[in-house]
Amino acid sequence: MSVAAERMSRANSGIERRASPREPVLLPALIVEADGQRRPCVIVDRSTGGLRISLSDDQPVPDSFSVVDLVTGVGREVEVAWRASPMVGVRTLQECDLRAPADAFGENLRKVWIAVLG
Repeated sequence: MSVAAERMSRANSGIERRASPREPVLLPALIVEADGQRRPCVIVDRSTGGLRISLSDDQPVPDSFSVVDLVTGVGREVEVAWRASPMVGVRTLQECDLRAPADAFGENLRKVWIAVLG
């Protein structure tokens, strides 16, 4: 058993509570708040239902915001499930492929993604 799995197992009395397993990743991303304010973060792991994000500073995040995965081009509308600075766990409410957005939500995040990547 890996150290991380053993820690999780001990913390949850050996019971996995997620509907889908986490996939460890290290993906640069942006938090985009409702007012358009952006800040960098790193997606540490992901699952079908959400993300674990590492924040680059101690500034609090709002209860809901968007995340732009700069590598995969996926945008997500999320809500905070838990906070343990510098980490935040979020549930995915909506997800879209920024290469071919289907609505205004996706189109707005696509503009952010393109602006950052140049």
